[in-house]
Amino acid sequence: MPNFEFNEDIQDGIQEIANVAVGAAADKMARSFSTFVQIPIPSVRLVDAADIMMALTAVEEGARITAVTQPFFGTGISGEALLIFTDASMAELSTLMGYEQVEDDHQHVELVLEIASLLNGACIQGICSQLDISILLKHPTILGQHTSLANILKSAEFPWSKTLAIELNYSFEDYDITCDLIILFHEESLKQIFTQLDFLIN
Repeated sequence: MPNFEFNEDIQDGIQEIANVAVGAAADKMARSFSTFVQIPIPSVRLVDAADIMMALTAVEEGARITAVTQPFFGTGISGEALLIFTDASMAELSTLMGYEQVEDDHQHVELVLEIASLLNGACIQGICSQLDISILLKHPTILGQHTSLANILKSAEFPWSKTLAIELNYSFEDYDITCDLIILFHEESLKQIFTQLDFLIN
């Protein structure tokens, strides 16, 4: 039986899988938007729900942000992706995606949801497919807009006490965009993830 304790070997294994997934996601984004995407080094940690802010390192404290959540689930697994853009990134984001400058909040939401569908889906599917886990993704929704990360997390209700968090800080060449993606695997998913990882590496 595999050891389900989160340890350095499991952390390294998940990081290797995440590296492959984020590389494929970056390539997809680069082809979609005709720009070089700097591939982030995944940060993998097991965190308490109360400490989720510690896992989000790209967003400065107090920065006004827009956050998107996208739940996913499969056999023995569930989680959500949390994608965050600073409000200061919105003009650059619209340029990156080939749109004219937009000021309307509704248009900003459409931009963020569109890129969330691309980036979240590519990363989550890339990780889970290597673990031979089939998943379904729900539609992304806005978690909060024009407010601080602390305010968003204060009102959010996460259905777990611990989570496996994979943080990815994407950046785009020639664009000043702060983009922080964190994939949260719920506590009840850990046994399935660690079992599949054990099959993969042993």
